[in-house]
Amino acid sequence: FPMSMRFTMYPIIGELVYGPLGDMIEVLSILCTIFGICTSLGLGAMQINKGLVRLDLGTYHGQDYFGCDASGSCTGRAGIEVNRDTQCIIIVVISAFAIASVILGLKAGIAMLSQAAFILSFFILVGVLFLDETWYILNALTSTLGYYIWYLPRISFHTDAWEELGKASDGLGGAPDGRGGLKGWMNAWTIFYWGWWISWGPFVGTFLARISRGRKLGNFIIASLILPSFWSFIFTGVFGAAQIRISRQAESAGLDMSDAAHTYGSLADKNVIGWNTVGEDGVARWNPVPDGVVRLYNLATEDVIFEHLCYYGTHEFATLMTVLTLICIVLYFVTSSDSASYVVDIFAANGVEEPPTIQKVFWGCTEGVAAIALLLSADEENPSVALNAVKAIPIVLGLPFTFLLFWMCQALMLVCSEESGKLPIDRKNFKTFVFNFELSSLISIPAPFIHAGQVGTKVWGGNPIVYMAGFASMWVVTIVFFCLAAADEAFLSLAAAMYFVFAFAIGGMRTAARAKLGITGDMVSDAMAGLFAYPWAIGQMAKEDFSSSSLQSVLKGKEADEATA
Repeated sequence: FPMSMRFTMYPIIGELVYGPLGDMIEVLSILCTIFGICTSLGLGAMQINKGLVRLDLGTYHGQDYFGCDASGSCTGRAGIEVNRDTQCIIIVVISAFAIASVILGLKAGIAMLSQAAFILSFFILVGVLFLDETWYILNALTSTLGYYIWYLPRISFHTDAWEELGKASDGLGGAPDGRGGLKGWMNAWTIFYWGWWISWGPFVGTFLARISRGRKLGNFIIASLILPSFWSFIFTGVFGAAQIRISRQAESAGLDMSDAAHTYGSLADKNVIGWNTVGEDGVARWNPVPDGVVRLYNLATEDVIFEHLCYYGTHEFATLMTVLTLICIVLYFVTSSDSASYVVDIFAANGVEEPPTIQKVFWGCTEGVAAIALLLSADEENPSVALNAVKAIPIVLGLPFTFLLFWMCQALMLVCSEESGKLPIDRKNFKTFVFNFELSSLISIPAPFIHAGQVGTKVWGGNPIVYMAGFASMWVVTIVFFCLAAADEAFLSLAAAMYFVFAFAIGGMRTAARAKLGITGDMVSDAMAGLFAYPWAIGQMAKEDFSSSSLQSVLKGKEADEATA
């Protein structure tokens, strides 16, 4: 198959991948990739903008040193500011480098930039490990890895259920003692990162498949899941452990974040902020807080990494580390953008692995323009609106792609079963796809009980009137409860509950129909078909031939498969 996202669904929808349904999968994948990388460009531009401003002002330990007048007001050497215009310029520059990289090709451009970014980030990582309390960080990594493995099953199911009830004063059942966690963590972090990662799924998955052709599935899983996870754990573990230590050091010294003098050790009163340290001789001596100590929690997100690196050395050292960090960030965003452009080119070219150069330029420009549009969607006075817009896009696009991702997982299991011989490739399927334009499907939209009753008789036997009456009673009760919701909203919940009963009855009938017809599948898919596509699921079953001769051929086919096995 061509290197195209639509063909991941071939084990499920077959030749329909060549039609409008396949086009929809491709379009959704392109949108997810474009706006997923836009989120990264937008957030990255804000981080890079802050780093450039710090270099321009010569910021060190909370103070600015360049371009300052007698009143202490500093404008910097070049007058760089944190604003949308600067961030848009940053995106243009990153996009230009990305376009140049993708034009050079996979090996000459994308691979070299990726390797340079990794080497530089590895250098910074090991540098922090050696500059900080090395043994402490190594112990912290070991301990937290153990805690992570221990807690992973638990936290995988954690949903902040009680925190989402809010404070006790909200009246929804929040913690009466006021000691419960704050509401909003799941939305601000978990849901956002889910959407962001899922929106990167089409691009990263296709890119990894492109550079991993010919390798075994086990090696691919190790190289694309296990090793990157381990690298992320080490990277965040080293920086996280160091920053936790610095923050606790600042807190124990008395930096309470009440103002700048109680946030930065360099601005603190050395006679008040510090520690009474008892020496080996038993005598307490006053140790003032060092200049590099800072309450990182009180800083803006974009400042944390730079103030952290300032902790370890002089002003010149801090400038060097800031420059290296900015270069590393730029390289990572360039290599992300060029990889995304390369993959979108492949999607838009129907899987052609070396699309035309002009198309590469077009998609590289599109990514940059889309990111700039998101940043410009907010007022200059309210930059948080732009940040919220940037963060909302992957959630919006990630939701529909999540369902597509579920089907892709199912398709992967099917194709692996086919490759291993557990499932015959030419196995029997329904005559029509679950989404179809059969007359019975159209009739089932307003009156599903008619054909559902007929199918029930074919599947289970008995009088069709009985099945029609059963499905009709559930359908009518659902509609009645829905109408009564105009007077009392509580009936809306009852209508939803009855609809679930009806939908799962349809799903159960589909499971029984598959078993009788000898069609492979699973109960979860049947339940989802009944819940989200009940008229088409009914029409799909109504199209099948349940006659004795047809069932006899199914039985013979099963016996032949068993004999072959």
